[in-house]
Amino acid sequence: MTPQDIVLVANSPGELSALVKPVAEEFSKHKDKRIILVLTPCQYTSGKEEEFTKNIKGIELVVTAAQYKSWAFLNRKPNVQFSRKGAVLFLGGDLAHAMLMARKLKYPAYAYIDERIAWKKFYRKFFVPDQLTYDKFAGNTPVEKLKIVGNLMVDSVSELKKWSPAENVVTFMPGSRRWEIDYMTPLYKEIMTLIRKEVPSCQFQVASSPFVKAVPIEGAATIDFKDIDNSALIVTIPGTNTAKIAARGIPMVVVFPLNHPEVIPMEGLGDLIGKLPVVGRIFKQWVAETVNRQTKYFTLPNQKADKEIAPEIRGIIDPLGVAMKVVELLKQQDRRREMSAELIAAMGEPGAAKKIVEEIDAGI
Repeated sequence: MTPQDIVLVANSPGELSALVKPVAEEFSKHKDKRIILVLTPCQYTSGKEEEFTKNIKGIELVVTAAQYKSWAFLNRKPNVQFSRKGAVLFLGGDLAHAMLMARKLKYPAYAYIDERIAWKKFYRKFFVPDQLTYDKFAGNTPVEKLKIVGNLMVDSVSELKKWSPAENVVTFMPGSRRWEIDYMTPLYKEIMTLIRKEVPSCQFQVASSPFVKAVPIEGAATIDFKDIDNSALIVTIPGTNTAKIAARGIPMVVVFPLNHPEVIPMEGLGDLIGKLPVVGRIFKQWVAETVNRQTKYFTLPNQKADKEIAPEIRGIIDPLGVAMKVVELLKQQDRRREMSAELIAAMGEPGAAKKIVEEIDAGI
């Protein structure tokens, strides 16, 4: 029997580790499926995405972002013999990319979405993580095209250890892109120094991304994300990582510094303006402040719960303020236990990947 092709479309590090991985692993249980990953262009790329896919069980072929652009815009198809039957599943980036792939391959298109919806006519089904997301889209989308499946980010960490804290162990997560790591490492180093003055017994860890390795900090152990379960508390930046931390029930403080907005990449025309001398920095400062002011929560579990479970420290960051919040929480064991339970509840139960695979399998 000729295998059916499942084409997964995604781009950034967070999507590959939190969304693509659980779906690919679930599809790999079906021997009649071949899994192909299409990487689409992304200004937030780490450059290590293709290499990372080697660690994802089930992915047999990868179409790089460069190959995708040649295919999409120059009609130069990659050297892949696609099956007559299959499906395209959007897991991140721009919904137009997956729609275009589906039209070229004549496959039905599906999407797992949380923040935005588009090209509703062309997608057979939109998978959503929860009732809140369903209600957000139900007003302008045919309800038969919406299906609640649960949160894939929970699936991505379901086999990792849950929270088992050691006393006064604080883990810092600088991000998965070089600009994030270069931006956050000096700030984290200063925060550690201030914490140690208040809690001399404190032990520090830096969690390294599989995409771009963390810069070592003197006096702190460098560990993998899978080993953060011993953390009494985590200090991290916003992103997919906050959902994965929350799903493991680990308390955190989320830091969103705007001290140097000029280093933050932007999309499209904004990125071009941001690169202009003098004007670019002012523009990026204005954009960053506007986004900060208009965004209620940056932390994913806070968004889902619509309340601040994990503290968010935003704007022009004073390292002393972050250090004092960490010290305060280290002394509040009951508060951290309460935060752990609330984070797990906000993210929900695993099982989204299985539901998505079953739905697509039945529809091909």
